[in-house]
Amino acid sequence: MLTVFIEYKLQPEKREQALRLIASMAESMEALGARQYRCMEGLDQPGLFVEAFEVATVREYEQIKAHRLADRAFCDCVAGGADKLHVWAFRPAGLPQ
Repeated sequence: MLTVFIEYKLQPEKREQALRLIASMAESMEALGARQYRCMEGLDQPGLFVEAFEVATVREYEQIKAHRLADRAFCDCVAGGADKLHVWAFRPAGLPQ
């Protein structure tokens, strides 16, 4: 099992548009294989968001990453666009690579 984090800062003027897209994100992410999807906004940094979820395989991670980076409607709301939509996967420490 891999844990995936997606981090980005929204453009303030596109916040409402992004929040509408985020409202349906759990359903679309689960359709791609994500489990336990959640989205959180920074308490000390309003506008900074982190999404977290689990996937079973590296392939699912790579597919979700490619899908999110190609999501122009959402990336247009991110300060800096797709280049600033950071996607990382982590596996439990100590497991073989």
